[in-house]
Amino acid sequence: MKKSIQIGLFLLPAILLILIFVYSFAGWSAWASFMSWEGLGGFGHFVGLKNYIDLFTQDFAFQKGLVNTLILSGAFIGITIPLGLINAILLDLGIKGKKFFRLIFLIPLSFSFVVSATMWVWMFAPKTGTINNLLRLLNLGFLTQPWLTSSSQSMLGLIIIYIWQFSGFATLVYYAGISSVKQDILEAAKVDGASLLQKYLRIIIPLQKTPTFTILFLLLMYSLRVFDLVWLTTGGGPGYSSEILATYMWRVSFNRNLFADGAAIGFVMFVLSALIAIPFVVKMRGSA
Repeated sequence: MKKSIQIGLFLLPAILLILIFVYSFAGWSAWASFMSWEGLGGFGHFVGLKNYIDLFTQDFAFQKGLVNTLILSGAFIGITIPLGLINAILLDLGIKGKKFFRLIFLIPLSFSFVVSATMWVWMFAPKTGTINNLLRLLNLGFLTQPWLTSSSQSMLGLIIIYIWQFSGFATLVYYAGISSVKQDILEAAKVDGASLLQKYLRIIIPLQKTPTFTILFLLLMYSLRVFDLVWLTTGGGPGYSSEILATYMWRVSFNRNLFADGAAIGFVMFVLSALIAIPFVVKMRGSA
């Protein structure tokens, strides 16, 4: 009993901070989304679901941001997960320069989003960027593109940046999962005459469900609340071509001072995140 009280006292500051700065502010934001709060005055009057209805039925920019957020999440995660698995398998096969490649995969993880955004804006620059200059050097000038400054290519540029930023993370998680497969299982498969391809397809890859679920959860959470990279590279433009929920929420709240609408967008993001987090927690509790 005494030990339980001591543990509770140690956890109490963290619990209070979470209650105050997470749940209380989330509740306050949810309440603000039901009000007519504009400008720096008070909350205004209660309008119910009007802010949400307007967002989903009348606000083209919000609808575009929601679609772009889903596209960014689907494309980025759909490529990053298989790419990470392939890289991890190559590392497990013992390719030459294994330590060097492991270092290469770690480098993007060490960069902050601000540094990554600055670097990629410079690389994607239409006239002076590294990518277009390299294409010109290879006599492939016809392939040069405006990249981030094009309304038809800005989302593609963001997807490439996110894949680069997180593929190393997926690789390392998968590599840890592959390395944890028990050797006696692999030895038994070898005795049974399983080929190298069969070993990976029938044993190792099916055992990577937990790493896959973990990567999927974390990448989804990042992609739904992403702000830094998008804001610092495209700013949501040109036009609304790369607008996502987080950048549009900032624009509505602090450029237009429509705080109730901004709170509604934030609560939509919270609900989307909760729909991802709750199944993950249930899955983890079930497998514990």
